Amino acid sequence: MLSKNLKQIVLPVILLFSMLQSCNLTDKKPGDSSEANNKAGEVPGKTEILRYEKALFSIPDNNFAGGIKDIADEYSIFLGKNYDSPEALNQLQGFVKDRQNQDVYAECMKRYPDLDWLANEFTKALKILNKEIPEVKTPRVYTYVSGFDFDYPIKYADTAIIIALDMYLGSDYDGYPKMGIPVYISERLTPAHIMPDCLKEMALPLLKRTKASVLLDAMIEEGKILHFCSTLLPGTDDYLKIGYTKEQLEWCIDNENSIWSFLIENELLYSADAQSMS
Repeated sequence: MLSKNLKQIVLPVILLFSMLQSCNLTDKKPGDSSEANNKAGEVPGKTEILRYEKALFSIPDNNFAGGIKDIADEYSIFLGKNYDSPEALNQLQGFVKDRQNQDVYAECMKRYPDLDWLANEFTKALKILNKEIPEVKTPRVYTYVSGFDFDYPIKYADTAIIIALDMYLGSDYDGYPKMGIPVYISERLTPAHIMPDCLKEMALPLLKRTKASVLLDAMIEEGKILHFCSTLLPGTDDYLKIGYTKEQLEWCIDNENSIWSFLIENELLYSADAQSMS
């Protein structure tokens, strides 16, 4: 018999392997071609990743206002329209001069000297998305140093994906345990998790989400998100898309029957208890 706290680990896997195996994003099979171009513009070519952290932290201290003006158009999504006000400039310069932020930026540059590999992953995923759902706009991709935005490491709107690189410095980054981040979370703060996390955020507005009334609703929604990721990342290991370790995923596969028995015997599938859906 499984212990009750295991349900928070196994729920997404059940849907991925049991309930959505025959499901497609559209009536087309993954990989089918489409003659329609993306309604936001051309069919996506090579993805360019715009690195706001490089642009911001490279500005000379003695010409900070001028440097901000130079990057204001390209990075308006970060700087807004009032970037040249004294208050905004002081805040930005204070962020750049902060010792912790400088150390984190240096670590980002050490671990991510270039992002060609990530650009290639985005290029492949967005081309699949364009074939499957051509009406979805092709977003621009940005990176930045967030000051450890644990709640929103990936931000997505229909025109932009914004990646907090300081939230993906690797499970061996010594800053995470110093901040009290549990190991089970820091294990997912790696370069390999960036693409799955981005695509999960992209999936959410496509689901036409409604508030889950029972546990099964939440499971189905999670399964749809995972199916979206699997379609756009066909070469990525399932454990990365789910956010498990290899061992955790293998355990779930080996114990699938026991997991289902646990959910059914405890009448959890149609439970409306908020804790059972968390």
